[in-house]
Amino acid sequence: MTKTPAPEHVTTDHSRPVVAFFDADETLIAMKSPFSLLRYRMRRQGDITGAAYERTVEPLRRLAAMGVTPVEVVSKFYELHAGLRWDDLVAEARAWYAELRERGAPFIEPTVARLRRHQEAGHHTVVVSGSWAATLHPITDDLGVDLVLCTEPELDADRCMTGGIRHAMFGAAKAVAVQQALEKFGADPADCYAYGDDPGDLTMLRMVGRPTVVGANPVMTAYAAEHGWSVLPATLMAGTQRQPV
Repeated sequence: MTKTPAPEHVTTDHSRPVVAFFDADETLIAMKSPFSLLRYRMRRQGDITGAAYERTVEPLRRLAAMGVTPVEVVSKFYELHAGLRWDDLVAEARAWYAELRERGAPFIEPTVARLRRHQEAGHHTVVVSGSWAATLHPITDDLGVDLVLCTEPELDADRCMTGGIRHAMFGAAKAVAVQQALEKFGADPADCYAYGDDPGDLTMLRMVGRPTVVGANPVMTAYAAEHGWSVLPATLMAGTQRQPV
């Protein structure tokens, strides 16, 4: 598909449907939301200093540093949750987000501003994320996002997590999700927008005519410069700070 540079404005032409696709973690909000929830849960269980959390996630950090695929890292993360009731996790995530929102959720201001402009223009807004629904839905409900397409855990007959993944939303899966959403809304990809911060988002960004890179990842900014894409700074909203992983 031939790409045209993403304009700084958001079109308000209502003659045909337009979809704006967003990654979530580090694109709309400055955190890895599943890890933030894990830290929250362990703190509630008595890990006040965060030392137990650090021991738990260190093997996952080592895997990521070794260059293994995101799916492999996430698979290990899901194994930590085997046996947990999904509905309990969802309820806990609502409490996590309520506390986070009260303190000041670290939204990335330029991307959220762009989301609001799309909503004001009547565009469909879709989050396509490797994170899970437990932490995404409190965020996307708050932001008024229309549709969330994300990684889905495997659940047993009692709706307990098995530790496996039913569907992983990474890489090529993001392109498939975008295509399905375009068909759902009857939109021409040339009219549509996408926002992402990580090389794993390139499959999604390449699917639309108006892609935008968020943040300063050198691979992403180099790709944007080469292809004439827009870049938004990952500036946090005033009074908030990035969440540690």
